[in-house]
Amino acid sequence: MERVDATITDIVDRTRLQVIRADEFVNSTMDKLEETREAVQKTVVSPVRQLSGLMHGVSAGFEALFSRRRGRTSVTAPQDEMFI
Repeated sequence: MERVDATITDIVDRTRLQVIRADEFVNSTMDKLEETREAVQKTVVSPVRQLSGLMHGVSAGFEALFSRRRGRTSVTAPQDEMFI
């Protein structure tokens, strides 16, 4: 009976150690993933967003510039027939 108890205790202790190691491994992996995500955010995503915003601004500026030119040529003088 003592031998069975010692074996079970040994199994429980080893299992506990393996669970602790697995937990440390998962935590370490999650920390590294978070660091990688932050690095990608800082070096790739943020500059791409800034460039995209700049391009949208330039596009809106060109659109406004060219739509004003078209608007000037299409404006006509009021017709005399419209006045009573």
